[in-house]
Amino acid sequence: MFSHLLKLMWNKRRAGGMIFLEILLAFFVLFGVGTFLSYNADRYSSPLGFSYENSIGVRMDVPDTLNTDSLGVLAFQDRVRRDLLAMDNVEAVTWIGPVNPFGGNIWSTGNNDLGFEVLTQMMFVDEHFAETAELEFDEGGWYTEDDQRGKYPPIVVNREFKEKYFPNAESLLDSIVPFNGESRIVGVTGDFKYRSNFSENLPLSFFPQSMRLQEDAPYEMLIVRLRPGTLAASEEAIYNQLVSATKSNEVVIWDMAKDRRKANRTIVIPMVILIVISAFLLINIGLGLFGVLFTQINRRRAEIGLRRAMGATPGEVTRQFLAEVLLLAGAAILLGTFFAIQVPLLELLPIPSRFAYAAIGFAAVVILVVVAICALVPSLQAARLQPANVLHEG
Repeated sequence: MFSHLLKLMWNKRRAGGMIFLEILLAFFVLFGVGTFLSYNADRYSSPLGFSYENSIGVRMDVPDTLNTDSLGVLAFQDRVRRDLLAMDNVEAVTWIGPVNPFGGNIWSTGNNDLGFEVLTQMMFVDEHFAETAELEFDEGGWYTEDDQRGKYPPIVVNREFKEKYFPNAESLLDSIVPFNGESRIVGVTGDFKYRSNFSENLPLSFFPQSMRLQEDAPYEMLIVRLRPGTLAASEEAIYNQLVSATKSNEVVIWDMAKDRRKANRTIVIPMVILIVISAFLLINIGLGLFGVLFTQINRRRAEIGLRRAMGATPGEVTRQFLAEVLLLAGAAILLGTFFAIQVPLLELLPIPSRFAYAAIGFAAVVILVVVAICALVPSLQAARLQPANVLHEG
């Protein structure tokens, strides 16, 4: 039976050639789309590690008269924070530096002073950030004012920092690392990624404001967490309060939840486009299969009638046509798999190999299902042909 099907396919190779190429092209497209989707779905499923709901971001100018007065800056920031906390609906407030969640900014630092290359993203935040962002800790906690008065400036790192650079260490607490001169690790948070849901969970370190004050660049952004459902009603009052405090209307407020959706669009939009392209390609394949199979049935009516006259059941005729199409699809999938598997083997993409292997299986299953569904109707039509009518036509 198998050799008979191969002969039939070979004799009709011109008719099946275009379908073969379409299926091969669809396999490559689905492989690429599947790799992209599975990789980004995996990243999306990993937690951000902080709370952004019911929170707003604020950008404002510290009065110019305080730019070179570190103590004056700290007193001003403390006064602004206390005034905001005294307002209705405000639950927590924290000052942050130039890198804000979902803002698109990226700062990093690194060296090989430990004998191996260490690269970490940076965030500059005050001692109230953990409370405001509702962080969870694997060990230790957030730095305090007392920590900032110690011999070494305190920093907090995330879980990925520890797992990547110190996987065998039982604890990183009180470890001295060569960042910002030398800094002492006082806490390890869980997962933390601030760029978007689709960003990688990279090593990250949180630094206090002292480093920025030394460069006359104090914090000028705030995160304000509000009681649920009060964000819209609170924005105007917060704006007026900050304008009064800074004597300037250069105050910008944004909804962090909206910023998150905006940051995700850089991945969501390409995902939607690729899904639409894949769907369009699969529809074309389906229509092509319908056309080719209906044409073949009309040309092979005599063959079908003869098989029915010799005792073939409608089910056997249906299975024959399905087998022919699935064999053609299987050949295209095998050829596509040969080339696709080179991607993870040769590490042509900067993503884990498991996503490429999963995409190969995804593409093969989708194509076989679509081909089987599209071939079923013409195959059933062929099975319904009556031998007497067909042979009489001949």
